[in-house]
Amino acid sequence: MKEKTILGFIELLENIKESGLTIPGYCEKNNMYPQTVYNKWSDFYKNHQDHPRFQEVVDLYNEVREHGKASEETVESENFTEVKYERDEEGHILYYDYKIYRKNKAPLIGKFSRDEMNIVYRLYSYYGASLTQREVSRYFPELSLVDFKRILSAMNIYKASAPFAPHIIEEKSTDELREMQLREKENDFLKKIEEDRIKNNERLLKKVAAENYDLKKQLDSIQGMQFKLIDCDPIKFDWNVVNPTNKFINIYLADMHIGAAMASGTLYSENVGYGFEEAKRRLSELLGKIAALGTFEKINICLMGDMLDSCGATNKTARLDHTLPENMDGYEQAAAYITLIKEFVSAVAKSGICNSVGLYSVRCGNHTGVIEYIATRALFAELKSSKIKTTLFNTFFGSFKEGEHTFVLTHGKDDKFMKKGMPLVLDDKNKVMLYEWLEDNSIYGDNIHIIKGDLHSSNYSSCKKFDYRNVLSLFGASDYSAFNFGRNSYGVSYDLCLGDNIVRGEFQNM
Repeated sequence: MKEKTILGFIELLENIKESGLTIPGYCEKNNMYPQTVYNKWSDFYKNHQDHPRFQEVVDLYNEVREHGKASEETVESENFTEVKYERDEEGHILYYDYKIYRKNKAPLIGKFSRDEMNIVYRLYSYYGASLTQREVSRYFPELSLVDFKRILSAMNIYKASAPFAPHIIEEKSTDELREMQLREKENDFLKKIEEDRIKNNERLLKKVAAENYDLKKQLDSIQGMQFKLIDCDPIKFDWNVVNPTNKFINIYLADMHIGAAMASGTLYSENVGYGFEEAKRRLSELLGKIAALGTFEKINICLMGDMLDSCGATNKTARLDHTLPENMDGYEQAAAYITLIKEFVSAVAKSGICNSVGLYSVRCGNHTGVIEYIATRALFAELKSSKIKTTLFNTFFGSFKEGEHTFVLTHGKDDKFMKKGMPLVLDDKNKVMLYEWLEDNSIYGDNIHIIKGDLHSSNYSSCKKFDYRNVLSLFGASDYSAFNFGRNSYGVSYDLCLGDNIVRGEFQNM
């Protein structure tokens, strides 16, 4: 390190000390990567022990590292550590040696081979398998969990570290590292599929064996039984065709994510090139499919949240917890969203397939927060028309009544409070929450429908008081969801209501 770089590093440590934050906490607040601080410390400690301010920097770094270590599970700070790389004649790393002094105990001395060190980085890093310290430590049974944590701390290995050991980063190019990362992800994915397949086969075999046993018992019980057939008069059913007086359709436009971009090398190609023109094409085809269903008394277009991809100029979600790959900035996203929905709704109103149009919007989604709320208010201001009724809900749930039906709309995850969004399949916890909300809002009776987006997947379930539906995303699967969860078809879900009857459908892969 140059003297200027060393002075800058000392100034950084002093700023962290003055803030009272941990190193990761300070870096998050100042848009820095914690690994940068750890790398500079490692470089300084290994290569500048003759520096006149060496001990001052060591004391300052140890003091900063102590911030926020009040948790009982945190490994007790070591008094001193020695970590060095053993290299061959060509400079390649052969082993990672460590010597960690412990209070009132003999030093912890040992070494990791290249393969062992790469296992640690690949399994522990967020960008690798993201296992816990306890899970990774099981690959090293000769080490206790506490000693393993000491080694990770001494070697500056954190969740935010790269999924490759230092010797791989030194010896491979950026393109080779990217290719290795993709192969690792693919291997983990295939391994998980194989494990699930084996478990499913075992469950199926147990089920078939149980059914076979029951069938044998039933065959044994009917041996020798005699049956007598009785002649029965045919039954006649009277029926009449009833034409409903109130025929309407709800169109659920969810998770449009205008501005989202797909990275190169993605698993599936249907969303590569997604942008303004592709979204316009899908909406145009949607209008044709709606018209093919016939004419309606009313068409309700429901905007289900995450219509934009990010919350503005930051290119991040509303919680600012990670950066999104995008092909539009915040201004372009808002303008494209307003233009697309305005032209689509106007085209529906002018198409002649309905007498009126209702336009409803949930408050926002977890991606866009208040930015989407403001953009939707601007959109509704431009759509003032006697034929178009606009409603922008100001709460997490919003409801409207149409004919014999009550529809409750929500994105499914808010932009601030919810740790997890509402699930794909209705569970007891969310059932109770919805019961209480319906009670507080005096919503009773039959034909109550809870509609949500967020998960880019279609699913339907019901209970005594209401039914619960997840709707498709107009955007479809992102790189993140394709690699981590699976492939989702893009499309639009709808409810076709004929009197007190309802037909649920989808327009997929338009």
